[in-house]
Amino acid sequence: MNKSQEAAMNAVMSFLESYSKKDVESCMSAITTNHPILLMGTNDNEVFRSADEVRDAFERDFANMDDIRWEEFRFSRADASGSLATVIIELPVSYRSEGSEVRTLFRYALTLVNENGAWKICSGVASVPFQSGSYRF
Repeated sequence: MNKSQEAAMNAVMSFLESYSKKDVESCMSAITTNHPILLMGTNDNEVFRSADEVRDAFERDFANMDDIRWEEFRFSRADASGSLATVIIELPVSYRSEGSEVRTLFRYALTLVNENGAWKICSGVASVPFQSGSYRF
């Protein structure tokens, strides 16, 4: 991995760490302020086009989730060229919600832009894969 790819991956890992700490402001610092935003979450109504929508989503998540724990990533790839980078990562996550322990697998595909020497997330999609062999959604 070259320095730009490593920096993009580090930016995503820092974002995930902030998310696990339920730190809205640190999460927001990972989001672009100079480019259009398009982020898609795991629920069918989670399509975010502005920083305010992203902030509201973090606040909803953090009101409904406690003890968020990311495990070691299983697969990852970072590419960077000029002012754009992509990071694709798969990692297990555990958290408590509605009195129950939840453990699942998250996949993120993120596009980052370089703003003043720092990688910032501008677009991406989060998914939770179904069990192997399942073709029903």
